[in-house]
Amino acid sequence: GMAEIFKAKVAGAGGFEKDLVIKRILPHFSDDDHFVKMFVDEARLAARLKHPNLIHTYDFGEVDGQYFTVMEYLPGEDLAKALDRLTFGHQQMPVHLAAGIVSNVCAGLHHAHQMTDTSGRPLHLIHRDINPANIVVTYTGTVKVIDFGIAKTTATETKVGTIKGKLAYMSPEQLLARNVDQRSDIFSTGV
Repeated sequence: GMAEIFKAKVAGAGGFEKDLVIKRILPHFSDDDHFVKMFVDEARLAARLKHPNLIHTYDFGEVDGQYFTVMEYLPGEDLAKALDRLTFGHQQMPVHLAAGIVSNVCAGLHHAHQMTDTSGRPLHLIHRDINPANIVVTYTGTVKVIDFGIAKTTATETKVGTIKGKLAYMSPEQLLARNVDQRSDIFSTGV
């Protein structure tokens, strides 16, 4: 809810073109230091995530007080929309497809959970918002976890008692605003 996204195209020599996504902090949040810090922290973290099942971030910048992140464009759909369409059609996702999606989400999360800082110390990263809307399945079958906007690491300052994420997918510890670790993301994946 603090940013908007745009599909963009970068053009280069010889007719080179590449589709991208630009995520820009909403103008009414640009003057709020707390939201700007969250946006910058997400960009810093996302730029370090390099795994086939995690969205890639290419650049971060600011123009006239407007902060933006440049990310890969994922031609496909988020899992929430796909599940809604199946429900509307009174269908279920085949078990082998569901298992494949979950396996890919777990592979991406494992990479994120194992991240370290530049000195090799574990970051103890927790996504905190694993839900179908933050899982994209591309039209070629690639599964990507997106939106690390409320992720927590050892460097993240979080107010005690604050609940972040989607209620329906939270672990009991997260729902009760207790200390959470990476197991909370695994619980959310299972849901």
